[in-house]
Amino acid sequence: MEHLLDTELVKRAQKGEGRAFDVLVERYQAKITRLVYRYVHDTDTALDLVQDIFFKTFRNLIHFKGESQFSSWIYRIAINDCIDYKRRLKVRKEQSLQVIQDRGYDVADHRAEADVEGIYAAKDQRAWVEEAVRDLPPNQQSVVVMKIYQDMTFDQISEILDEPVSTIKSRLYKALSNLGSVMRRKQVIEEGGLS
Repeated sequence: MEHLLDTELVKRAQKGEGRAFDVLVERYQAKITRLVYRYVHDTDTALDLVQDIFFKTFRNLIHFKGESQFSSWIYRIAINDCIDYKRRLKVRKEQSLQVIQDRGYDVADHRAEADVEGIYAAKDQRAWVEEAVRDLPPNQQSVVVMKIYQDMTFDQISEILDEPVSTIKSRLYKALSNLGSVMRRKQVIEEGGLS
Protein backbone atom coordinates (compact mmCIF):
# COMPACT_ATOMS: atom_id res chain seq x y z
CA MET A 1 0.00 0.00 0.00
CA GLU A 2 3.03 2.27 0.55
CA HIS A 3 3.47 2.61 -3.22
CA LEU A 4 0.04 4.20 -3.75
CA LEU A 5 -0.34 7.91 -4.51
CA ASP A 6 -1.80 10.22 -1.88
CA THR A 7 -5.04 10.56 -3.84
CA GLU A 8 -5.64 6.80 -3.78
CA LEU A 9 -4.72 6.54 -0.11
CA VAL A 10 -7.11 9.38 0.73
CA LYS A 11 -9.96 7.68 -1.17
CA ARG A 12 -9.32 4.43 0.66
CA ALA A 13 -9.04 6.16 4.03
CA GLN A 14 -12.31 7.99 3.36
CA LYS A 15 -13.93 4.59 2.80
CA GLY A 16 -12.71 3.44 6.20
CA GLU A 17 -9.46 1.64 5.40
CA GLY A 18 -7.39 2.39 8.49
CA ARG A 19 -4.15 1.14 6.93
CA ALA A 20 -4.45 3.77 4.16
CA PHE A 21 -4.52 6.57 6.74
CA ASP A 22 -1.60 4.96 8.59
CA VAL A 23 0.44 5.13 5.38
CA LEU A 24 -0.42 8.82 4.98
CA VAL A 25 0.71 9.44 8.56
CA GLU A 26 3.97 7.55 7.96
CA ARG A 27 4.52 9.52 4.76
CA TYR A 28 4.01 12.96 6.29
CA GLN A 29 4.85 12.63 9.98
CA ALA A 30 8.53 13.58 9.73
CA LYS A 31 7.82 16.51 7.39
CA ILE A 32 5.02 17.89 9.55
CA THR A 33 7.10 17.40 12.70
CA ARG A 34 10.00 19.39 11.21
CA LEU A 35 7.61 22.14 10.12
CA VAL A 36 5.96 22.37 13.53
CA TYR A 37 9.28 22.28 15.38
CA ARG A 38 10.45 25.29 13.33
CA TYR A 39 7.50 27.20 14.77
CA VAL A 40 7.63 26.15 18.41
CA HIS A 41 11.27 25.11 19.01
CA ASP A 42 10.28 22.66 21.72
CA THR A 43 10.23 18.93 21.07
CA ASP A 44 7.42 18.01 23.48
CA THR A 45 5.19 20.84 22.27
CA ALA A 46 5.92 19.95 18.65
CA LEU A 47 5.02 16.31 19.20
CA ASP A 48 1.78 17.29 20.95
CA LEU A 49 0.85 19.61 18.10
CA VAL A 50 1.71 16.98 15.47
CA GLN A 51 -0.54 14.48 17.21
CA ASP A 52 -3.33 17.07 17.24
CA ILE A 53 -2.72 17.87 13.55
CA PHE A 54 -3.06 14.23 12.52
CA PHE A 55 -6.17 13.87 14.67
CA LYS A 56 -7.72 16.88 12.91
CA THR A 57 -6.63 15.48 9.56
CA PHE A 58 -8.30 12.15 10.32
CA ARG A 59 -11.45 13.79 11.66
CA ASN A 60 -11.78 16.09 8.63
CA LEU A 61 -10.57 13.70 5.93
CA ILE A 62 -14.15 13.00 4.90
CA HIS A 63 -14.43 16.68 3.88
CA PHE A 64 -11.30 16.61 1.71
CA LYS A 65 -12.54 16.86 -1.89
CA GLY A 66 -9.20 16.69 -3.68
CA GLU A 67 -9.39 20.25 -5.02
CA SER A 68 -5.78 20.65 -3.90
CA GLN A 69 -3.05 18.14 -3.20
CA PHE A 70 -3.30 16.27 0.07
CA SER A 71 0.15 17.57 1.00
CA SER A 72 -1.05 21.17 0.62
CA TRP A 73 -4.12 20.43 2.71
CA ILE A 74 -2.24 18.83 5.61
CA TYR A 75 0.41 21.58 5.57
CA ARG A 76 -2.39 24.16 5.80
CA ILE A 77 -3.81 22.34 8.83
CA ALA A 78 -0.34 22.24 10.41
CA ILE A 79 0.37 25.93 9.78
CA ASN A 80 -3.03 26.97 11.12
CA ASP A 81 -2.45 24.87 14.24
CA CYS A 82 0.97 26.47 14.78
CA ILE A 83 -0.45 29.97 14.36
CA ASP A 84 -3.29 29.16 16.78
CA TYR A 85 -0.77 27.80 19.29
CA LYS A 86 1.35 30.95 19.08
CA ARG A 87 -1.75 33.11 19.59
CA ARG A 88 -2.77 31.12 22.66
CA LEU A 89 0.78 31.35 24.00
CA LYS A 90 0.82 35.12 23.51
CA VAL A 91 -2.49 35.49 25.37
CA ARG A 92 -1.16 33.37 28.26
CA LYS A 93 2.02 35.47 28.46
CA GLU A 94 -0.02 38.68 28.49
CA GLN A 95 -2.28 37.29 31.21
CA SER A 96 0.75 36.23 33.27
CA LEU A 97 2.31 39.68 32.93
CA GLN A 98 -0.96 41.26 34.00
CA VAL A 99 -1.09 39.10 37.13
CA ILE A 100 2.49 40.12 38.00
CA GLN A 101 1.67 43.79 37.42
CA ASP A 102 -1.50 43.48 39.50
CA ARG A 103 0.67 42.29 42.38
CA GLY A 104 2.72 45.48 42.20
CA TYR A 105 5.83 44.39 40.33
CA ASP A 106 7.32 46.57 37.57
CA VAL A 107 7.49 44.17 34.64
CA ALA A 108 8.94 46.61 32.07
CA ASP A 109 12.28 47.04 33.86
CA HIS A 110 12.76 43.31 34.35
CA ARG A 111 11.75 42.52 30.75
CA ALA A 112 14.27 44.99 29.34
CA GLU A 113 17.03 43.47 31.50
CA ALA A 114 16.01 39.96 30.47
CA ASP A 115 16.00 40.95 26.78
CA VAL A 116 19.55 42.33 26.98
CA GLU A 117 20.74 39.24 28.85
CA GLY A 118 19.00 37.04 26.29
CA ILE A 119 20.77 38.79 23.43
CA TYR A 120 24.19 38.23 24.97
CA ALA A 121 23.32 34.64 25.87
CA ALA A 122 22.42 33.83 22.25
CA LYS A 123 25.99 33.36 21.01
CA ASP A 124 25.08 30.84 18.39
CA GLN A 125 24.20 32.67 15.17
CA ARG A 126 21.74 30.01 14.05
CA ALA A 127 19.85 30.14 17.33
CA TRP A 128 19.65 33.90 16.99
CA VAL A 129 18.26 33.68 13.45
CA GLU A 130 15.71 31.08 14.53
CA GLU A 131 14.63 33.34 17.37
CA ALA A 132 14.24 36.23 14.93
CA VAL A 133 12.17 34.02 12.62
CA ARG A 134 9.85 33.13 15.53
CA ASP A 135 9.29 36.86 16.11
CA LEU A 136 8.16 37.52 12.54
CA PRO A 137 4.47 38.10 11.87
CA PRO A 138 2.75 34.72 11.28
CA ASN A 139 2.23 35.25 7.54
CA GLN A 140 5.93 36.05 7.03
CA GLN A 141 7.04 33.27 9.37
CA SER A 142 5.01 30.70 7.42
CA VAL A 143 6.68 31.64 4.15
CA VAL A 144 10.20 31.64 5.65
CA VAL A 145 9.69 28.25 7.30
CA MET A 146 8.32 26.66 4.14
CA LYS A 147 10.82 28.25 1.72
CA ILE A 148 14.02 28.21 3.76
CA TYR A 149 13.60 25.33 6.20
CA GLN A 150 11.27 23.04 4.23
CA ASP A 151 12.85 23.92 0.84
CA MET A 152 9.48 24.27 -0.89
CA THR A 153 9.01 26.05 -4.20
CA PHE A 154 7.03 29.26 -4.50
CA ASP A 155 4.34 27.32 -6.37
CA GLN A 156 4.01 24.79 -3.54
CA ILE A 157 3.79 27.53 -0.93
CA SER A 158 1.25 29.38 -3.06
CA GLU A 159 -0.93 26.29 -3.24
CA ILE A 160 -0.67 25.56 0.49
CA LEU A 161 -1.47 29.13 1.53
CA ASP A 162 -3.95 29.68 -1.30
CA GLU A 163 -2.22 32.95 -2.20
CA PRO A 164 -0.71 34.18 -5.49
CA VAL A 165 3.00 33.48 -6.03
CA SER A 166 3.63 37.24 -6.18
CA THR A 167 2.19 37.62 -2.66
CA ILE A 168 4.39 34.78 -1.40
CA LYS A 169 7.50 36.37 -2.93
CA SER A 170 6.57 39.75 -1.43
CA ARG A 171 6.11 38.22 2.03
CA LEU A 172 9.46 36.46 1.77
CA TYR A 173 11.15 39.71 0.74
CA LYS A 174 9.57 41.55 3.69
CA ALA A 175 10.52 38.74 6.08
CA LEU A 176 14.13 38.70 4.90
CA SER A 177 14.24 42.48 5.15
CA ASN A 178 12.93 42.28 8.73
CA LEU A 179 15.48 39.59 9.57
CA GLY A 180 18.25 41.74 8.08
CA SER A 181 17.22 44.66 10.29
CA VAL A 182 17.23 42.45 13.37
CA MET A 183 20.67 41.08 12.51
CA ARG A 184 22.08 44.59 11.96
CA ARG A 185 20.73 45.67 15.37
CA LYS A 186 22.30 42.59 16.91
CA GLN A 187 25.65 43.43 15.34
CA VAL A 188 25.50 47.00 16.68
CA ILE A 189 24.70 45.71 20.16
CA GLU A 190 27.51 43.13 20.07
CA GLU A 191 30.01 45.72 18.88
CA GLY A 192 29.06 47.96 21.79
CA GLY A 193 27.49 50.63 19.59
CA LEU A 194 24.53 51.08 21.92
CA SER A 195 24.97 52.37 25.41
